[in-house]
Amino acid sequence: MDFVFKDGHSKELFQKYDSGSKDREDSSCFLNDVLEEEEVEVISSLNVDELEGLLHKSKVETKEVINEIDIDDSLVEVDMVKELEIFSQDNSEITSRLQRIESKQNAMLEILEQIPIPTHKEIELSSLTLSDEDTLLKNLEIFNARLTLLSFDTIEDSYIKALLEDLDEVSQYLYANSFQIFSKENSPIKKALEKVRLFGVGSSALNREVMALEELLLELDSFSKMDIFQKSYSFANLLLEKGLFLNAITIFNEATGIYIVESVKGYSKEIAKYTYLIGEEDVSKLYSKAKDFFDALFSANKKSMVPPFYPNHKIVKDIDKEIARKLTNIHNTLSKKGDGGLFVKYTYVTSRIRYIRNSTAHADMDKSFRLVKDELKSLSDDLYYLAITKNILKR
Repeated sequence: MDFVFKDGHSKELFQKYDSGSKDREDSSCFLNDVLEEEEVEVISSLNVDELEGLLHKSKVETKEVINEIDIDDSLVEVDMVKELEIFSQDNSEITSRLQRIESKQNAMLEILEQIPIPTHKEIELSSLTLSDEDTLLKNLEIFNARLTLLSFDTIEDSYIKALLEDLDEVSQYLYANSFQIFSKENSPIKKALEKVRLFGVGSSALNREVMALEELLLELDSFSKMDIFQKSYSFANLLLEKGLFLNAITIFNEATGIYIVESVKGYSKEIAKYTYLIGEEDVSKLYSKAKDFFDALFSANKKSMVPPFYPNHKIVKDIDKEIARKLTNIHNTLSKKGDGGLFVKYTYVTSRIRYIRNSTAHADMDKSFRLVKDELKSLSDDLYYLAITKNILKR
């Protein structure tokens, strides 16, 4: 490689002792050869006197600085204190900032600990095909609104299909007005709840319907833990809200008789025992006779003949009289409190519900559906007040 030198002498030296030269053995030899070859002349614009003056001035200034430090130690101490204060302030600010950062990090960790880790099944749900997700969404929407399902034969995901099969089973029992299965351990409601609780990944619309479904299933499950009257009333009221009018009126009609029968069972062990036996034979007939019995005693238009609460039997020939006496005592007690009209009100509610049920079941409704539905909602509220809020037949 060629180098350009402004000084010709330097160029000659470089060429003679180039790193690629075969005559050079090592770096020390190269340095000695250069020094032995010629002395390098140092040229300066300052003369000797000027250089000595500068050196003397530098020594004097250095001595003055040293004397100043020796004489005034307080000045040095003050400066050091100031520097330490500044350092302390800076360090305090840094510590404070670090503490704030640590506090924020701890808060974030607490939040993250509360976020559930998606299960394997939740991750699978996020990979549903558009067809499966659309079918699932439509079925959840209609179930939440009307307690029924569309066809889901095209669903490919086995887990989703199993969930919809559970919901379909729930729907069939609801439409059949058969709720005893919901109180068992293998209830389709419980099975559906176990599956739906694994949901966590999906579109916003699907998540919304899943949450609504879980709330609905929990409500249905809570009904199964109630006593027989409140269970019947709750299911009937829910079915009415979902637009299942005929199902609702049928259960309401049964519920008015259930309340009377379940109440009188608490009046004595003999009544409870016989009520159980008759109920085993024909519980629907028992509920109907109980309403006839109550209506004859307390309706606004009392009947001279009171039909038997139970079928006539020699062993329990006086049981109807005992029930009538206990009911009359409760009625008299309420009358003294100003609530005597509650018994009359109950007979009206039971008779109207019975009338609406018979009219709809035999396709003989003489009013518009909207008016009948509004009346039934009002009768439902009255039944809740009389039988649950006031519990008028409680001894």
